[in-house]
Amino acid sequence: MERKIYLKQEAIKLGVGSTAREATTDNYYEVVEVDEDQVSIQLLDFNDQPLGKASILPREKLKELVFCPDYFKDKKGSKELAIEKHVESGDKHFEKREFFSAEFEYNKVLSVDDHHLKANLGKGKTLYARGDKEEARKIFNKLSNTETLYDSENKHIFNEFGIELRKKKMFVEAISNYHKAISIDPNDEILYYNLGRAYFEQGDREKAVDQLKSALTKKPDFSDAREFLSKIQPQ
Repeated sequence: MERKIYLKQEAIKLGVGSTAREATTDNYYEVVEVDEDQVSIQLLDFNDQPLGKASILPREKLKELVFCPDYFKDKKGSKELAIEKHVESGDKHFEKREFFSAEFEYNKVLSVDDHHLKANLGKGKTLYARGDKEEARKIFNKLSNTETLYDSENKHIFNEFGIELRKKKMFVEAISNYHKAISIDPNDEILYYNLGRAYFEQGDREKAVDQLKSALTKKPDFSDAREFLSKIQPQ
């Protein structure tokens, strides 16, 4: 029997106290006929599986929902797009310092894929910015031990991850991250430059100089590396 899916936009409350605000989320329900006058309605999770208990409603209540006859056809092959949409939404909320909304979007992704790199990084940044530094560190440590983070196609993510660790003064973790990254791509001058910055901010000028020189070996016209090196190199 063909499954009947309906959409309902519902208001949710995010945050607590003075930071509380309302947002709208799209929820999808599976509807099953009970009899001529009633239907059973049940919320679906990200994997289109029933979530929680079904409710029995008068059929006329379906007027408040939108029937989606092509739900599965439209969704086929678009799950990744939906996930990226939530990540992008989370990033936008983060930029606006709407931290509870950002975490909500990242959590939607992580409920489907607990290892999603961008969502984990976004949630970690959000928790840290919100003051929950211990939970943020747990996420950052989990990321640093995720092997897929250091696949070559994820280079932009592990570089961003290293920058975030350095900004948060997690220098040991940042340095470890960049060494792993360099083992994947030993010809990327940006990685050596950022590793040099991490060493310098940690207080190890000698190693910082070595890494900046390595960056310039890879790219002699790397002006940022040359300028930084001229500032910190002992005369």
